[in-house]
Amino acid sequence: MDTTTPIEPSLGDGSAARPVRAVAVAIGLTVLALAGSLLGGVALAVPLFLLEFDVQSVSVLVALTAAGQIGFLAVAYLYARYADIRVRIAMPTRRDLGYAAGGLLAALALAVGLSVVLSLLNLVPGSVIEDAATNDPTLLLGLALLSVLIVAPAEEFLFRGVVQGRLRRAFGPAAAIAGASLLFGSLHLANYTGTIAPIVAASLLIASVGAVFGVVYERTDNLVVPVVAHAVYNVILFSIAFLTI
Repeated sequence: MDTTTPIEPSLGDGSAARPVRAVAVAIGLTVLALAGSLLGGVALAVPLFLLEFDVQSVSVLVALTAAGQIGFLAVAYLYARYADIRVRIAMPTRRDLGYAAGGLLAALALAVGLSVVLSLLNLVPGSVIEDAATNDPTLLLGLALLSVLIVAPAEEFLFRGVVQGRLRRAFGPAAAIAGASLLFGSLHLANYTGTIAPIVAASLLIASVGAVFGVVYERTDNLVVPVVAHAVYNVILFSIAFLTI
């Protein structure tokens, strides 16, 4: 299913002449999406709390994460509609699947290599998710499934489809990939614990992985491709964490 056409503004597109505004919009979208995620989680948490559900159980934690991602996706979708940012979603071709596989392998290799560097530099932070999974490792399996169903689609729609598309109008693809990836990394700051340096370093690692997905999106012009690479990447990491925790 092809829902859109690529984002290709004409030379008369006023937004292309306003790079400062484009950056402000990209940052604002990230903040609003985070707020939407928090509101989505709270909207579900309140009735669950009143009904005396165990908010520390795996099923509730996964449900809260899903609700937050729905709020996240809603913000991205509403802005895409408002700004007429059209994101192409189509059945992947054999070439697309090749890019998905290549992007996945590149992302994994980059993550492993940078993780080794962070370890050597003593810049490995604590992980909120791993801490939460200590009591019940099946949380990691729930998050792996959720990555496929909503996390990867929501994050890729916002950062590659909407933010990268918005920045491309003003700066071109290379700078758009860099900007969207840095914002993607910043969204994950709350995933880590410890001092500032390790947390920032880990978020930059995530940004680097995001840049791989950004390149894949630019090369294929099909959001399904980075979604597949991102989803499988998350599943692999969560599965490894589950087996080694």
